[in-house]
Order: sequence, then C-alpha cells, then structure tokens
Amino acid sequence: MKVIISGAGIVGLLIAQNLKIRGIDYVILDRDTNENARGQGWGITLHWALQTFLDLLPSDVLREKVFKAQVFPDFDKKDTGTFKYINAANGETVVSIPPARRLRVRREEIRRILLTGLDVNWDCQTVKVEYTDIDVTVHCADGRSFTGDILFGCEGSDSVTRKILDPLEGSLARLPIRFVGSTCKMNKQEYDFVAAKYDPLLFQGTIPSTETFFWFSLLASPNYTKAENEYWCQVNLSWKCDFEKESFKTQEEIKECVIDRTRDISPDLKFLVNKMVSNDFENGAGLMKELKLADWPKVSWKGSDRILLAGDAAHAMTMYRGEAANHGITDVAVFFTLFDDFLNDRMAWSALSSTYHDMIHERCAPAVKLSHQACLDAHDMTKIFTNSSSPLLSSRKL
Repeated sequence: MKVIISGAGIVGLLIAQNLKIRGIDYVILDRDTNENARGQGWGITLHWALQTFLDLLPSDVLREKVFKAQVFPDFDKKDTGTFKYINAANGETVVSIPPARRLRVRREEIRRILLTGLDVNWDCQTVKVEYTDIDVTVHCADGRSFTGDILFGCEGSDSVTRKILDPLEGSLARLPIRFVGSTCKMNKQEYDFVAAKYDPLLFQGTIPSTETFFWFSLLASPNYTKAENEYWCQVNLSWKCDFEKESFKTQEEIKECVIDRTRDISPDLKFLVNKMVSNDFENGAGLMKELKLADWPKVSWKGSDRILLAGDAAHAMTMYRGEAANHGITDVAVFFTLFDDFLNDRMAWSALSSTYHDMIHERCAPAVKLSHQACLDAHDMTKIFTNSSSPLLSSRKL
C-alpha cells in the first residue's frame, strides 16, 4: 500500500509518522517551498486531545521536544489550566472555565518536531486529482505527479483536495466578522503585569460598547527570543463587518479602524493595542494581518473510498473555542484504530473509509457549529454573562 498525503501540516505529518511506524509506504506533498517558509507562525493549545497527541508520537524523544515547544518553559508543571473571559472595557472576569490539562505550544515548532525522519516534496502544490476504484493520482503545480492507493487531503481549511472531491459544496463559507491579528514584543515588566492581572498564557474578552473581541496569548519567552527582557505575544481583534462597506487596502486603514474599535478598551490593555498599531517588528512579522474567518459546516465528503480528509480540510472551523488542532489530532487517532483492523484483516477498506467518514462527521459537524456560534457570540454582549449557555463560554471538551 502507498498513501499520498497532501499537506505537511501537523495533521499530515502525524499521519506520516504513524504510517512509518507501521512500515507503510507514503509520500508527502506540500505547497511551501521549504519547512521554514511560513516563519514563526502562531500558537495552538493542546488540551482535551493532548494525551492522544503524545500517544501518537513515535518516540519519547519527540514527546520531550513537544514539552520544550511550550511558549513558556515548563509551564505545564505550574499551570492551573483555567481559561478566563473578561469584559475588556473594565478588565473584570466574566467567566472562568474550570482547570484542565493543556499545553500552549508554538505551531511551527511542533511542525518541525513532526518533520523528524520524514521526507517532504516541497513546492509541490496539489492542483488536480484523478482516481479510480483501485488507485489515485495527484498532479502538482510544478508538473510532478504521484500515484498511490490512498490520498489523504490535509491541506488545511481551504483544502484543494476537498474542493476537487466536492466542487459544488467544498468551498468555505465566510462569516460576517473581520479578524485582525499581530505579533507584538513585550518586556518582562509588561509581561509580568499581564500575567498577574489576567493570565500568563492567554485570555479573551469583549469590549461592550463596540462589541469588539479581544484575544491575548503568549507566543514566546526569553529562552526562545534569545533576549533576556523580550517576550512575544499575539494580540488579536475581531468585530462584525459588512465587507462591502468596510474594505482595507493599507496598514494605515487597518490601524485607524483598530484604534476606533478599541477606543473604550481597559486602560490596562490599551498598551497592547498601542503595540499592535505601532508595530515595527523586523521583516514585517509584527504587521497587522487579516485572517478570513470561514468554516465548512457540511463535514461530509463521501465520493471515493480512495480519498480521505483530515484536520481542517475535513472540518474547517473558527478558532473561538480553540479546538481545531485537537479535532485534527483525534482524526488521526480514529483513522489508525480503524487502519490497524484493516491491516489485520478485521475490516475491509471500503468499511474503513465509510466508518472513518461517519465518525468524523458525527464528532465534528456539531463542533463546527459550536465554533461558528461562539464566533458570533463573541461580538454580542447579550450572550456574554456568568452561566451563559453560549459555546463561547462553555468547556472545551468532547
């Protein structure tokens, strides 16, 4: 058997590592020119799928490296696991979600860890897929083509494989929310203030007057920045938007809008917004960048036993519940539980493909809807209060 994996993100590489353990032939394709093409990237939180992720890693060496990829060294040893949501105008906590085990890690560092021992065909973007009842061929933009028994589409939210498999309904649905984020530098005094008053890792909130969502998360501490007094953080904002009326073309236009949206933010948080709009981070890393918020509520791709989807390609969702990576990891665990039955002649491939699809749909279709609603609720103060039933404020768990 030969498996083609389109996409060398966390999910695609985790699949490859587990195929390698089982001695299954595989080939990995990715559109990036090399493993460092994306730069630093942002952070992710591994929580309810953390143990599953660790169990899927092929060695203790890689497990140890994952813990070293935390945004703050050894933070798991003292982490309370509590998640706070605040009123971003006065800084008061609206809700505190009970403690849970978690790791806040740098996405690109986890990706580099998972690349250990794997070969990737870089600069190889999937543009066409042909399949029969017995095989599948992937054609790349640079003219290369690869034929195998199975294709795993793992290209992320805007998956090429998904849109090829489902040309009518495989595209993302955009939400009426504008999201702008930036990587900012902090000194130790500033970080210590935020950590003591709010949270040392991450917290979220809403500014009531403008119904603007605010998100802070630590990205790196001095052991990573290599500067004794330098921390990196993500500062993100989002708000309801009519894209036909509000269109950005320059950083200055984004800056003016961000300043207006945060006019009533707590004075204790204002300095973070100031950093965001006056950022001069080297090489453009700190520029304000817009993310297009979209999801794929269908979570169903039946059409060929030869093509499977995993991760964001299978269930693209917004980040307001912080579950996307956890669901992607769980996809991998589900697949290999079924795959081992297939390898031991306890399950036919057609049954594996169908069962895998149904299990992903059953778990993730509701999760996409919850994340969608959480995104909308983050910009509606009538949904933000103690004991609210909003998925924005409910526990992140299966």
